[in-house]
Amino acid sequence: MAIDFEMIVFVIVSGAAIAGALGCVFASRVAHSLLWLMLTFFAVAALFLMASAEMLGAIQILVYLGSVMLVVQFGVMLTRRRIQGTESLPTLNFISAVTGMGLFGLTLALLREVMEHPMWDSGVAGAPTTLDFADSLFNEWTIATVVLGALLAMAMIGASYLVRDERLINLVWDTGQEAVTATPGVGMPVRRTISSSTEEDQEGGEEE
Repeated sequence: MAIDFEMIVFVIVSGAAIAGALGCVFASRVAHSLLWLMLTFFAVAALFLMASAEMLGAIQILVYLGSVMLVVQFGVMLTRRRIQGTESLPTLNFISAVTGMGLFGLTLALLREVMEHPMWDSGVAGAPTTLDFADSLFNEWTIATVVLGALLAMAMIGASYLVRDERLINLVWDTGQEAVTATPGVGMPVRRTISSSTEEDQEGGEEE
């Protein structure tokens, strides 16, 4: 009996996608949910590659993993102070579960209708190839691609600035008499006088 390695790889990759989706939903921490979601995106990209859809696989990695995940991560970082210390209510959990099951059933019904459509009986002649997609993306839509990349970069830079932690930045406030330096890892400012040490250094230099 011949071993179908393609089927084995498909089962492993699809299992990883399902496991990542379940882990994203049931993870207790938002950061862990993001990691599980990244696993799902990787698995979906692998499924696209197995289906000979290289362009979709590349878009899955570049767009979803390279852009969407960063935006979601910065969103979590921006709202982390608001969600800390909050407890989930049983009513909200019940509503979320019912809503999720309803959306899942609706998705299955829509998939069934789509799969039973007669368009699947026809061939796929004339479908654009990966080369056609790439040529259209970098020739016809070059300006839009560059503008989109610039907007995402500005959003990431702005989010990084907003979520910076002041406790990890060494702040020196020189008033002529004292300096305030933030102690790394502690976050409490330590005041030390600098005028006396400066005068002693100047006197020592004059004596020499």
